[in-house]
Amino acid sequence: MKPLLFTLGLSLSLIMGGCAVSPQSVVLYPQATLTGPLYGQGRTMTIQVEDRRSSSVLGSRGGIYETSSVISISNDISAALLAAAQEATSQLGFNGSSSSAPAHLTLILEGLSYDTQTVNLINTINIEANITLTTTVGGSSHTGHYRTQRSHKFPRLPNAQKNQEIISEALSTSLERGFSDISLANFLGQN
Repeated sequence: MKPLLFTLGLSLSLIMGGCAVSPQSVVLYPQATLTGPLYGQGRTMTIQVEDRRSSSVLGSRGGIYETSSVISISNDISAALLAAAQEATSQLGFNGSSSSAPAHLTLILEGLSYDTQTVNLINTINIEANITLTTTVGGSSHTGHYRTQRSHKFPRLPNAQKNQEIISEALSTSLERGFSDISLANFLGQN
């Protein structure tokens, strides 16, 4: 009888422990690693970042208190995106050494979301990162929209370090898609 009570008590404590989830704050440092053509060709590129998200909260970590078990960003995401965009343009050959007309890039963070769904004790984390890149040269402009969706399955909810990793990866992928867009390279080649 004692082993049965012990097993029942342990199971109950594990279930109750999984119900309450603490809020979490993450530090995001997206990075774009680019391998495509150096279409910058020495042109000057100025960059501006806009965060157009409606909330600083990314979403809920789940549990019985979903409204309070939120996940949010603790660093300045606009500054982190600016650093990533500056590094990306440097990788692409934008360095100000050419007399080509300067270009201006506006990077807009349209959305960044985090959603948790738990089924049969497996936690599925869905992340979506949406950015827009608008590039202007003289009176001409090019706009591209780049979205990345990722799903990750975990037996236990991820800690802050793992969440930082998977959210930054989704944001980095959207940046890489934007800066690797052949239509952007063609636009800059023609203007």
